[in-house]
Amino acid sequence: MTCKGCERHNQMMELDIDSAIDEQLSMELNHASEELRDQRLAVCNGCPALSEHTCRHCGCFVRFRASLQEKRCPLGKW
Repeated sequence: MTCKGCERHNQMMELDIDSAIDEQLSMELNHASEELRDQRLAVCNGCPALSEHTCRHCGCFVRFRASLQEKRCPLGKW
């Protein structure tokens, strides 16, 4: 169990990460469809290389990589 201060800090970090990803995605072209993005994220969620928001293999934010049509999984899973 985390303390309330740590819990709030973690929630703020998640909001900051989501905001940064959304901002970067707004500048990108060729987004994957929602269906494709969700399929990719489902694969990532079952992968041992996932560390919260990032891929341990390449260091990317998985939601960002999964949202772009031309991107691929560094482990070849999608």
